[in-house]
Amino acid sequence: MASSPKVFRTSFHARSISLPSSPHPIIPEVEEILRSLKSSGVASSSSSIRNHLNGLHDLHGCLGDLLLLSETQQLLDKESNGRSVDQILDGSLRLLDVSGVAKDSLFQMKEFTHELQSALRRKGSDAKEAGKYVACRKNVKTSIQKTLRALKHVQATKKEHESLCLLSMLGEVEQVTLSVLESVLSLISGPKDKSLVSKLMHSKSISAEDKNVNEFEKIDAAMRSIAAQKTADISSIQSDLESLESGIEDIEKGIECLFRQLIKNRVTLLNIISH
Repeated sequence: MASSPKVFRTSFHARSISLPSSPHPIIPEVEEILRSLKSSGVASSSSSIRNHLNGLHDLHGCLGDLLLLSETQQLLDKESNGRSVDQILDGSLRLLDVSGVAKDSLFQMKEFTHELQSALRRKGSDAKEAGKYVACRKNVKTSIQKTLRALKHVQATKKEHESLCLLSMLGEVEQVTLSVLESVLSLISGPKDKSLVSKLMHSKSISAEDKNVNEFEKIDAAMRSIAAQKTADISSIQSDLESLESGIEDIEKGIECLFRQLIKNRVTLLNIISH
């Protein structure tokens, strides 16, 4: 990657870390990806989640390149004892924790989905197997909701990094990343309002107003219906399970790529401040 002899213009009055007047190409690239992720709205389907995760991977890849620049490292090193850098380190650990919850939840759901497909092929409509799936889903949702509540608390108490433009950018990257990860967890968990699942249980098709129902919600409704020993279209459910499994695998790959990049960037940050 091409380098610039002067990446940042440093001003130490009021403990300020300023972004340069003529920034290195990485900086506007980071800003552009941030704008794109913010303007794309909340991801509510597997396909939109995948797009958001691809954007996050690019974002943290650029951030990793930015952290490798000597000027960035010098500036962060000068702030290594500051509270703002501690917040950035806390934030990087928080991203790893949340993405870890997403990874674990996706892995469990993939296992449940695979087992359910096998059971349906062997037994057809089986209330016992459906009940096991519903119980497993409840455990996953409980774990996710706990994480989502913790994220709400973080977002309510987090403050901007005053007079620290570079650190403010890092904080903004964290917030955008948390927002996408929150969308991933919300997609897996499904809606808190059970009325939609109940409605789907009693309908044979998805109406126009329910067009945003995702794969998880469809299977949830189908399994609750079977567990209640109602008739079900097994062929349709198997097709939905295949779609769900494919969607899970795609999201899982995106989360795994992001997780590896997050680890890489955290190691770089720790090396900088402990130098």
